[in-house]
Amino acid sequence: MRNCRRYPSAWLIAMTLACSCLSFATAAKTPPVPIKIAVDATQVSQRILHAKLAFTVQSGPLTLYYPKWMPADHSPDGPIWNLAGLKFVAGGREIPWQQDDVDMYAFNLVVPERVTSIEASLDFLISAPGSTIDFSASGASNLFILMWNQVCLYPKGWAAADLVFDPTLALPAGWKFSTSLPIKQQSDNTIFFAPVPFDLLIDSPVQSGEFMKVYPLSAAGDPPQELDVLSDDAWALDIPAELIDNYKRLVKEASALYRSHHFRDYHFLLTLSDNVMELGQEHHESSDDRVKQHSISDPNARLHMATLFPHEFSHSWNGQYRRPEGLATPDFQQPMKGELLWVYEGLTEYLGTVLTARSGLLTAAQSRDRIALVASMLEHRAGRRWRSLQNTANAAQILYFSVPEWGSYRRGTDFYPESILIWLEVDATIRKLTGDRKSMDDFCQLFYAGHEGEPMIKTYAFEDLVSTLNGIAPYDWTHFFHARLDSTDPGAPLGGVNGSGWRLVYNDEPNEFLSAEDAASGGGDFTSSLGLEVKQDGSVVDAIPGMPAFESGISPYMKIVAVNTLQFSLDELRRAIQAAKAEKDVIALETANAGRIQVHRVQYHGGNRFPHLERARNAPDYLSEILRPKIAGDKN
Repeated sequence: MRNCRRYPSAWLIAMTLACSCLSFATAAKTPPVPIKIAVDATQVSQRILHAKLAFTVQSGPLTLYYPKWMPADHSPDGPIWNLAGLKFVAGGREIPWQQDDVDMYAFNLVVPERVTSIEASLDFLISAPGSTIDFSASGASNLFILMWNQVCLYPKGWAAADLVFDPTLALPAGWKFSTSLPIKQQSDNTIFFAPVPFDLLIDSPVQSGEFMKVYPLSAAGDPPQELDVLSDDAWALDIPAELIDNYKRLVKEASALYRSHHFRDYHFLLTLSDNVMELGQEHHESSDDRVKQHSISDPNARLHMATLFPHEFSHSWNGQYRRPEGLATPDFQQPMKGELLWVYEGLTEYLGTVLTARSGLLTAAQSRDRIALVASMLEHRAGRRWRSLQNTANAAQILYFSVPEWGSYRRGTDFYPESILIWLEVDATIRKLTGDRKSMDDFCQLFYAGHEGEPMIKTYAFEDLVSTLNGIAPYDWTHFFHARLDSTDPGAPLGGVNGSGWRLVYNDEPNEFLSAEDAASGGGDFTSSLGLEVKQDGSVVDAIPGMPAFESGISPYMKIVAVNTLQFSLDELRRAIQAAKAEKDVIALETANAGRIQVHRVQYHGGNRFPHLERARNAPDYLSEILRPKIAGDKN
């Protein structure tokens, strides 16, 4: 077993609290006194948080860090740009500080002689959601999600697991809250949490607001699990009974798949709001899921978000409990290495796909359409010829922040969708090698076994992955993975689709999942026909090199204003594509490009093409077995 880190027990934390005052000297062997942090969120409607932290110190140089590398983000994206009002005080006197001129996340100060404690005060400014990732966009007038890293500083020289924080949070009057953090007591609108290791604090967001509702989900005998819904308005809190039943089945199906629980209790923290950044983020004992306010009430948006909970829930096992060595850094300043993100995120995406079907959040037919859509997107990924899938994982920390434009040629975080195909092939290969007696279910029960209850991290390397697979079905798994991860072949890895008894086809019957995505986003995805993605107003998001739209001269950032001399609309473009199939005419698209109008003659006569999976003759249907529920009585 590789590095195994358990979070300190309540007994150890209590003993730490009883210790005498200790300094933060790097060479000290005994953990320091717990750091008190008090967060005042009573002005969150004005988009500002206030925090005070109390540190025990010794005289001399002191460096305090603002968390930089976030475990669930795999990126140096701690939102330090919205830190404000920073001051340090000891004995009523302010202590000067300097922000490091190389590491902007480090603050240096000199503690005066005979000073044994200092207080830091800071404000955090909450943003409104914009066009790019901004983790500051976490609150609005009557709700917010506290991400503790927004308001924390911690001393240099200590692993995050060795520091203990003693947190309190003051909320606006009448607000409700939910979190996985153990609570010591509550007085009016102030919550006093039990002392907690720093890494677990950062891993435990607090959801709060005026309108909140709790739905129990636990199966008998399992740890408590619940859905906590937060929204700007009370009407959005009523979740349909059939959807709650799906979430209850998700909890049961996950228990049947993993046969372990690495949490004391689990909270699906769902925020329905247009006023915070959309997000799906994993934690040991909760998920932080934020979607548009209508995402439950709108059938298309609900279909689009169907895989969100299964993915983030699976992370409690894959990514939180079992974590790649390169992503299990001891603090929040050391760079993470993403070479195994195709496991951390990619395998989670596959397991989430499986659980989405098994829980009934998508039917088997809808799940096949989603897999077909993923396969088609990757088949038309122009960047496959120069950027390998492994490189997308290695470069995740920059690709997460890339814009949608030019996505096909640049490639983005493709280790999410493409790994669905790779791990489907692993599953189908195991079934074939073992005469259908073993599967990825067996892998899950082995790889995620060994610990129950209190959160911990058990790291692994690529060799551990291969060893576990060989214990189930001996095979050259090392070559298997490297052949797919390092490839720059233009075609997507369809071995899993074909090996599970199906094949990718195109016809003019709409793909249900694609239709729901287009309806939810208001855009149009013509990837498999013109090689084009456009917004509702005609703005070009992507034009794929080598495909008809790009070859006619169209590229991202242009705006299509007319189709065959008629004013642009998505429906008009669909009609033109279909008409060109029968009449063999070119499709004339007029674009506005930095003030200039251009006409593009698109040579394409294949009609509207939508991806689907079609059953292959005389082949075992492993895919239907994979998607079938494990719990008697569950439906998909």
